[in-house]
Amino acid sequence: MRFAKILSVAALPMFLFACSDDNSSLKVNNPEGETPQDSSKVEPPPNIPDEDLKPIARDFSSIWSGNGTVEDPFLVTNEKQLASIAFYVNDSSMTFKDKFFKVTADIALTKAWSPIGIFGKNPNGLGNRVFSGSFDGASKTISGLTINDTAAYTGLFGLVRGARISNVVIKDAKVNVGSVAGVLAGLADSVTVENCTIDNAEIKGTEHVGGLVGEAKYVTVTNIAVTGSVSGTNNVGGAMGSVQNGTLTNLTNSATVTGKSTVGGVVGGSSSVGDESSISMALNYGAVSGTKDVGGVAAKISTTKMERVGNYGALTADESSMSNVGGVVGVASNKSVINEVFNAGTITITKVMAAGGVIGSLKAVTATNVFNQGEISGQASNLGGLVGIVDNDAKLESGYNSAKVPDNNLSGMVAGKVASTATVTNVYYDKTVGGSCLVVANQMGMELPTGFTTEEMKAATFVATLNGAGAVWAIDPAKFGGYPSFSWAK
Repeated sequence: MRFAKILSVAALPMFLFACSDDNSSLKVNNPEGETPQDSSKVEPPPNIPDEDLKPIARDFSSIWSGNGTVEDPFLVTNEKQLASIAFYVNDSSMTFKDKFFKVTADIALTKAWSPIGIFGKNPNGLGNRVFSGSFDGASKTISGLTINDTAAYTGLFGLVRGARISNVVIKDAKVNVGSVAGVLAGLADSVTVENCTIDNAEIKGTEHVGGLVGEAKYVTVTNIAVTGSVSGTNNVGGAMGSVQNGTLTNLTNSATVTGKSTVGGVVGGSSSVGDESSISMALNYGAVSGTKDVGGVAAKISTTKMERVGNYGALTADESSMSNVGGVVGVASNKSVINEVFNAGTITITKVMAAGGVIGSLKAVTATNVFNQGEISGQASNLGGLVGIVDNDAKLESGYNSAKVPDNNLSGMVAGKVASTATVTNVYYDKTVGGSCLVVANQMGMELPTGFTTEEMKAATFVATLNGAGAVWAIDPAKFGGYPSFSWAK
């Protein structure tokens, strides 16, 4: 009986293609009570060993041309053929591991989309379905992606594991769903994503929401651009809602990002278990707003190496007594390493715990070569032009602030609070801009950083002071108002 059931599933799409022009028949609707609808209680799907998903030999010649090999991939030319991938993954035992797909034409989606890969049971009672193949979008445009329900794990792909996704362009997507949601993928586990563009997307969800991927684990993500709007509650990012053990390179976000807790312009939260995560060459241009823990590039990083990143977007943080707000990072902790980062976006806060032009709270982290040119307004218990709180054994080395901060006893042109165990060296500020402001609002017997005039900070001698024995800093009169910056920074 089981064999007969499998045959009927395999034959179903052929009948649909032959007898129906309605793609809605390809949409997989989970039975009531089988798929978790309360996104606040969603747990990550368990890993599914490949041996539990035994592949069945099938003839796909009536669906796609090609043999599914790297030399002769399955060719996807229209909506039905793209939806067929979702059908075989969601309704059958196909993961398409070691199989290759390539899009060969622009595809305009006309029906509500069923993600490729699902969390929960499908109509046949089978558990989580994952896509594990290679998908090459060939830079063709997939437009009109529409998902409007309360399900979790949603996007063009719902669940991808051990897959490679490249050269995908998604335009004008409208996604209004639950948790773990991204325009490209809801959950990406052990996946490589490269050369993908999300253009003019609108995605709304709850937890783990990103313009590209909602939740990512053990991923390599390279050359990504996102525009549009991204909104959620917790772990919200312009490109990625949350990342665990990821290598992220060359990510650009221009979408507006809105959330409540752990909200970042590029990444909501980045952490690592074991190997260090990394974020490099990441830029944010979109406005970012939240309540608790907000960052222009990342809200939180832990055991993460961050280098060559910057923020131009305006940050806004609502009142929260425990919030950390930073032009680049809200909270940096647990032996993370930060190098060559800057903020040029304004920061507006309402009674938060810590706020900094570059980093809100620096805890047991080394941050070198940093600068801030974004004016900070509002009130924080600890507010600094570079860092709000420099705590534990943190080190802040080589940098400057040239932007205004509130002139009160809680704010400093460099830092709000520096612990006695922390180290601050070779750090400066523009005393022309600062006026009568404090240098460090609350410091434990440290030697206060030095102030220079605007003219002095734009001189070659100041660049030499920042560089020391290195050569990281340079001045380009056409960039950053003639203040020192980095060669790679635009």
